[in-house]
Amino acid sequence: MCGRYSITQDLSELEKLVKFICKISDFKPRYNIAPRSNVPVLVLENNQTVLKSMRWGLIPSWSKDEKIGDKLTNARAETLTEKPSFKRLFQKQRCLIPADGYYEWQRSGTGKIPFRFTMADNQFFCMAGLWERWIRPHQEGELGLDDTGPSINQVVETFTIITCEPNLMAAQVHSRMPVILWPEHYSWWLEPKFELEFLKTLLRPYDAEKMQCSKVSAMVNNARNDGPECVAAG
Repeated sequence: MCGRYSITQDLSELEKLVKFICKISDFKPRYNIAPRSNVPVLVLENNQTVLKSMRWGLIPSWSKDEKIGDKLTNARAETLTEKPSFKRLFQKQRCLIPADGYYEWQRSGTGKIPFRFTMADNQFFCMAGLWERWIRPHQEGELGLDDTGPSINQVVETFTIITCEPNLMAAQVHSRMPVILWPEHYSWWLEPKFELEFLKTLLRPYDAEKMQCSKVSAMVNNARNDGPECVAAG
């Protein structure tokens, strides 16, 4: 799985991997991104790659309760075409989730030890994901919809991170890892024209030799901690 990740670098560094139109004006480094966070996501809009803010934890368009997003932070690559919540999105609403590290916990006795996985060169990478647009239902006492449709405060865009079997490095810590795409495959993942059977071939473990792993501070265990101390050596 992937339960936390980080974006500690300036978003301008991401442009070295992929060109995009940025629709985020006030992003600050995040050292301990947890579900329900609003974070940068890359999607295709009007044939252009756009970086915009979305909430982590996918809320299906048909859901009446946003709490379901807490259960859909990850999607297994092996069952994307089987789950009703993911099948349509896999066909039409794929996204890239930028990161410069992700965390996983290794069980040890009665506790868990946190580890951070990064690229060997410590640069940005992008995880494969799916996104959805959800309209928050009106609450009692709220005004109804007008002719222009839902208000901007009702529209919530969310995403989930796709996971796969781990590579040899990740397997030493956990039984799953996020799908990390190679940069040359970014446009393929976002482009709607490719067949699903082809896209499934991209959902595989990233090369362990291109990654590194380090034990980090237990500060990352608490989602309220979101500073440089989270990535410090443990």
